[in-house]
Amino acid sequence: MKSYLEWLLLDHKAGKIKFALFLLGIAQCVLLTDDLYQEYIYSDMPLSVLILGYIAMYGFTISIGLQPYTIYRRLFKK
Repeated sequence: MKSYLEWLLLDHKAGKIKFALFLLGIAQCVLLTDDLYQEYIYSDMPLSVLILGYIAMYGFTISIGLQPYTIYRRLFKK
């Protein structure tokens, strides 16, 4: 049976693109979390915008990472 990364990078139709987007999402979360918080602290940004920004950043990263995994899990049930 193929490992998850082998299946994602070799067999999945858009696996390489999704892997690159997942890495982009991780970098976005690491680099922009502090900037978003600083914007909230030092300017007149409402709390709801801060919360929605975090939901957008982390939601994108989690969903782009889990979507191919759920397909893999259904294809190769143990």
